[in-house]
Amino acid sequence: MAWLGAAVLFLMLCALLNLLLPNPPPARWRRRLQRLTDRAGARVRRRPVPTPDPFDTLRLQTRLGTLSTKIRRVESDRHVYARAHRLMALEAAYDDLLDEACRLAGVPDPDAKQPEEKRWQEEQELASRGWSW
Repeated sequence: MAWLGAAVLFLMLCALLNLLLPNPPPARWRRRLQRLTDRAGARVRRRPVPTPDPFDTLRLQTRLGTLSTKIRRVESDRHVYARAHRLMALEAAYDDLLDEACRLAGVPDPDAKQPEEKRWQEEQELASRGWSW
């Protein structure tokens, strides 16, 4: 209720100033006032960050589990056709899914130079946040 009184008081002061000052304020004052009100409006209109959908998390964990199973199967079977090519493709897909999972969980980007180190750090960070696959 106090804000309503403050708004009415502000409008009355604006009307009084309008009566006292017949000329509009200079253009630079108006531009500055416009910038200030735009900034204040942007702060007020800030959108809340949506929480991640738990089903997206579950789908991602399922896909990570499926890919890790396929990687282990290709690594263990010595008679797989184009084994190196399949391993590279599966590991690239697994790394992309890990990156997506890290974005979803809010994990910062690791500062590893080797892909194996980066993968290990991402897996450890996700496991520490309760992810399992």
